[in-house]
Amino acid sequence: MMYLAPKIAALSLLAIVNAIAPVVSDSPTDVTYEATFKKTILGSVAFSSTNGSVLVEVDLSGLPETGGPFLYHIHALPVPANGSCLGTAGHFNPFLGSANATIWDEMELGDLSGKHGEITGTSILTSYIDPYLSLNPDSKSYFGGLSVVVHYHNTTRLACANITEEATSSSSSSANSTTVSSSSTNGAAYIGAGVAPLVAGAVALII
Repeated sequence: MMYLAPKIAALSLLAIVNAIAPVVSDSPTDVTYEATFKKTILGSVAFSSTNGSVLVEVDLSGLPETGGPFLYHIHALPVPANGSCLGTAGHFNPFLGSANATIWDEMELGDLSGKHGEITGTSILTSYIDPYLSLNPDSKSYFGGLSVVVHYHNTTRLACANITEEATSSSSSSANSTTVSSSSTNGAAYIGAGVAPLVAGAVALII
């Protein structure tokens, strides 16, 4: 009987480690968030609601001709006042997802390129639904006010921008999740390894 408590604790820890992200559809209709890149690379990553789910629209250009395929993620902290991308901490990861997972709901919530594809050229124009993100501030999956970071393939941080709420307007987004990618370059897919400590309510991968 005296050994039961450690076993229960171990099982509880295992449940936490294996936590999966839930599918959510609680995003309010008339909100749009956007990370706008004005230095190093140009363009934006926009987030809006369609039928309660989050539509992600990526429109970036001016990436280097070498160093790809490029990775991009939602990070756990906003870009600090000094503009350093290192200050964004690691990946937004509120459900303790694994950097080595291949199933979406077991991955880090902020690992957009891991779930939806890397940037394989000097520009990208694509859109998709991410069923695990939320624009509802009451949701654990809410990411407003955080940041998007673009990395070289070796994980060096290339550019970053804060995710800010745009002017409210009626949603006209469709649920079309078809993607249109830029010209590709060679390079295998990469997902960083390891999970860092809890930061501001989000567990992040420090890379």
